[in-house]
Amino acid sequence: MPPATMLLDYRKAAAAAIVGAVLAALPAAPAGAQVLLSDFNCAVAPTAHVAWPAGDNPLWEFDVVRPAARTTTRGAGLEIRDVHYNGQLVMARGHVPILNVEYDPGGGCSCFRDWSYTEVGMATGTPLPGGNDCVVLATAGNVQTTCELNQPPNPPGPGGDPGSFLGIAVEDFGSELVLTANMSAGWYRYRMKWHFYLDGRIWPEYSYSAASAVCTEAAHRHQSYWRFDFDVSGTPTDDVVTEVNPNEGTSTTFTEEVMRTWGDSRDGVYWQVRNAGTSVGYDIVPSNSDRLLAVDAFSKFDLAVLRYHAGVYDDGVNSLNDCAIRPERMVGESPSNPTPESLVGEDIEVWYRSGALHPANSPWDCDIVGPTLRPQGLATASEPPPPASGLVLESARPNPFNPTTSIRFRVAEAQRINVRLYDVTGREVATLFDGWARENREEIVRVDGTSLPGGTYVVRLEGERVSGSTRVVLLR
Repeated sequence: MPPATMLLDYRKAAAAAIVGAVLAALPAAPAGAQVLLSDFNCAVAPTAHVAWPAGDNPLWEFDVVRPAARTTTRGAGLEIRDVHYNGQLVMARGHVPILNVEYDPGGGCSCFRDWSYTEVGMATGTPLPGGNDCVVLATAGNVQTTCELNQPPNPPGPGGDPGSFLGIAVEDFGSELVLTANMSAGWYRYRMKWHFYLDGRIWPEYSYSAASAVCTEAAHRHQSYWRFDFDVSGTPTDDVVTEVNPNEGTSTTFTEEVMRTWGDSRDGVYWQVRNAGTSVGYDIVPSNSDRLLAVDAFSKFDLAVLRYHAGVYDDGVNSLNDCAIRPERMVGESPSNPTPESLVGEDIEVWYRSGALHPANSPWDCDIVGPTLRPQGLATASEPPPPASGLVLESARPNPFNPTTSIRFRVAEAQRINVRLYDVTGREVATLFDGWARENREEIVRVDGTSLPGGTYVVRLEGERVSGSTRVVLLR
């Protein structure tokens, strides 16, 4: 089909309420910024091509694949391919080929290997002109999935599907581009998003909710396994992966296939993916929400670095009740040869686990997980200068709030940081952040007031060399 240009007045979008997005202190997009969506093909992959902001020199260009276009094995969700930033390839492919859920013993539910190719209806508001049956440019802030139906101020449950649109919703917030898909697997509803920022960051987001209460009243754990095939700079055999432990001051570059965990979250472990020749690449930084669900015998690993084999995109499991990931089938040249292969001079792929615990009797939770992918060595939008006082602790946005709000902070020197929430009597209510903060990097903490009484609260930040506080007001 001929290309279809879909325009968005970013000035109106920038004023729209940003739902479920990570806000970034970034320069605004140029006046008249727009998204170009073209080359639609709703039946097979790729579904469409995205250029943002559109024009002669877009910052981002990539192909996108709707969940329903890939029904082989158990699907891969909302997939991106051939991702370019400022004209440079930064990711060949990103998707979630493995998805499972494990229940506490009793109740007869056990575990399931779920699928992610069944799309269910979501609401997009009034789509802007120039759309397609399976890709729409929505008015920023108007996309709704089952997660939004189950979140306050709406009553919890029973879920459902808020609209009839099937496919990919695209929102342009001016400094952020967001793609969303809403999927079902049995009684579960899975929301998958990709966030792209002007400074080259990527936030792959996964969320878990439900549409009915069969089995979901029992405590259970969701696991999503992201597969990132970076191929930075378009040279597949030049990528190297390094594990960094800021607290211990150590780093390890992997030379053969390996499975790793971040261990003590206070160490701030993260992973670097770099092109060996140019040192350009991305850091994979675990989110606070990902760290809440520790690795165990079911989930196996937090990060796996494997040699790429064409046509092999998962562990070969295609059974509903063969639940736990089988990494031994992903290591080595074949399932019969699970000996770790060399990564030196080889095309590699990186697997990252996101997960969330749903406690008993809370089937309608909508947990938001996923790492931050931070660019290194790319020509990006300029970063803010280091804070002169050693700390920038911003006011919460929104404030007052109901039921959630976010607070951003930056430190001039890397150090351990603890952020706690206190009520007006001085009683500690919650720990919002406990870990390693890197120098001059924006960190975001979220305050969830779902189970708290209305009133004024104090957010107090304590570091090894900095401290600060700010107030938030929860409305009821």
